[in-house]
Amino acid sequence: MDVPNEFMLVEAFRDGDAGRVHVESEHFAAALAAMPQALLETPRIVSQVVDQDGWNEMGEMTITQ
Repeated sequence: MDVPNEFMLVEAFRDGDAGRVHVESEHFAAALAAMPQALLETPRIVSQVVDQDGWNEMGEMTITQ
């Protein structure tokens, strides 16, 4: 669904420790201080742990050379 002025932020971390370091970082604190003035509502979040290393190739699109 197209919603004007709606943005999606996707983040991925190698493990829980990496996510914790991110949330405890200065740049995250700066974002928390700066972002609320640009928001119309509280952001929604999906948090999911995936038991996988790295990314899989997309099966629907294969590039061959």
